[in-house]
Amino acid sequence: MRFRELLRGVDLLAMSGDLDADVSSLTADSRVVTPGALFVSVPSLRKGAEDRGPEYIDSAVRGGAVAVVAESAPQQGVAFAQVADSRRALAHVAAAFYGNPAEKLSLTGVTGTSGKTTTTRMIESIFDATGEPAGLIGTIEYRAGDERLVADRTTPEANVVQEWLARMVRLGVTRAVMEVSSHALVLHRVLGIRFAAAVFTNLSQDHFDFHRDFEDYFAAKRTLFDQIDRSRQTAVVNIDDSWGRRLASELGSAVLSFGRGEEAVVRPTADFEVSVRGLRGSVQTPAGVVRLESPLVGLPNLYNWLGAIGAAVVLGIPIGVIERGIRDLASVPGRFERVDAGDGPTVIVDYAHKPDALEKLLLAVRELAGRRRIVLIVGCGGDRDRQKRPMMGAIAARLADETILTSDNPRGEDPEAILDEIEKGMAGSDPSRYRRIADRRRAISEAIAAADEDTVVVIAGKGHETYQVIGDRVVHFDDREEAGLALKMRHEKAARI
Repeated sequence: MRFRELLRGVDLLAMSGDLDADVSSLTADSRVVTPGALFVSVPSLRKGAEDRGPEYIDSAVRGGAVAVVAESAPQQGVAFAQVADSRRALAHVAAAFYGNPAEKLSLTGVTGTSGKTTTTRMIESIFDATGEPAGLIGTIEYRAGDERLVADRTTPEANVVQEWLARMVRLGVTRAVMEVSSHALVLHRVLGIRFAAAVFTNLSQDHFDFHRDFEDYFAAKRTLFDQIDRSRQTAVVNIDDSWGRRLASELGSAVLSFGRGEEAVVRPTADFEVSVRGLRGSVQTPAGVVRLESPLVGLPNLYNWLGAIGAAVVLGIPIGVIERGIRDLASVPGRFERVDAGDGPTVIVDYAHKPDALEKLLLAVRELAGRRRIVLIVGCGGDRDRQKRPMMGAIAARLADETILTSDNPRGEDPEAILDEIEKGMAGSDPSRYRRIADRRRAISEAIAAADEDTVVVIAGKGHETYQVIGDRVVHFDDREEAGLALKMRHEKAARI
C-alpha cells in the first residue's frame, strides 16, 4: 500500500521524501522493523523518560523502514510525515493498512476497574455457544477463531488491535469482545472503532500514577461510550456502582442497566442463590427470564454475569444460547481460581491487585468460608500507583484473619520499601495478625504449610500471570504452580508421618 494512501485522514504538519513508497508492514516497535515497513514513533509512557524518538527512528531506518510517522521534524533519506499526535496517527494508519476490519465485525467493548477480564470471557462463552467462530482481545489472550496468542497487555497498541481484528475477519469471525482499558482510551488505541455494545462494570481506585484523579479516570472510561450508537440501547451499565449511576444518567435512553436492585433492568430474582456451589437462579431481562447456573462463585461473578447477559441481550442473542454459554464456562484463569488439593486448606488464586477488587474478593471469600480462617497473601506492584498501597493494607487488616505481605512485580523499587507503604494502612491493627515475607515463593510455601483444613488461603494480585518483574528481569513465576507445589509437599510430609 502506498504511504500517501495510509495518510488519508491523518492531521499532518509536514511531509517529505517519496510519498509513493510501497509499505509492506506496520509497527510502532523499532526492534521488529523489517524491510518495507512503516514505522510510527510513539512517545514513552514513563514519566520523565528521555525522548529516544530520534534514536528509535534511526534504528527503524537501519532495519529497512521505507516510511516514518513521528512528532519530530522530518528526517532526510526516508519518506516522512510529521504529526502533532503520533498515537492518533497510528490508529488511523493502522485501520487503513488492515482494511478497516472493525467495520466488518460486531464488537463489544468492556471497560471498568474490576471485572473486565471475567466479563469478556463470559461474553466470549456466549458467542461460542452460537456455534460461530468468535474473537477476543483481553488481558489473558488474543483470539481469532481457533488462533490464540498470550497477551502482553490488556488492550494492545492500535496496530496490534487492527491486526487482530483483520485476522478475525479473515477467519470468518463476525462477533468479538474486547477489554478496553482507560490507558487504551486515553492513548487512542481504539480510536475510530465503532462498538455494537459497551459494558461498564464499575470504577474504583487504580492507575492514579496515570490519571490525575477520579474525575480524570471516569472521563477516560466514558470515552468508550462515545463510540457506540446511542440512538438505541447499546450501553450496558452497572447502576449499583456510583460512577455507573452517573454514567447512566448522562447516557439516558442508550442505557440497559444491570444490578441487584429493583431499578436495574437486568437483575436477579429475589430467591437467587450465591453459595459455595456457585451461582444459581433466574435473571430478569427485557428479552425474558434467563436461567443462570454457573460454577463460578462469589457476588462479583454475579455482577459480571449480569453485565455479560445484558450485552448478549443488546446484541439480540437468543435466551437459549445465552443459557448454554453460561453453562459452558467452568472457570476463568486466575479469577477466583481454586487450586485443587484434595485434603488440606482451600487455596484460591485471584488477580485482585487494587483496593476495590481486593475488598470484593475478601468479602466473597468470607461469605463462602463462614467461620473458617482466612489467610491472605498480598503485595503491590512497583513503579505503579502508590496511593493504593496503604488502602490495600487497611482492607487486608480488616477482612483477613492473617495477612502475609509479599512482593508483586516490584520492578525498579525496593520490595521492602513497598511493604513499608502497605503496612502503613495496617497501623493500629493487631501486629500478630500480619507479617512480611518479601520472597513470594516462600510466602506461599509457608502459608500453605502452616494452614489446616479449616483455613482458606487467598493468594491475591497476580492471578493468571506467569512471571515476576524484578528490576529489569522478567522471571517465570505462577501463583497456581507455587500453590500446587506447596500443597504437594504438604501431602508428602503428611504421608511420611
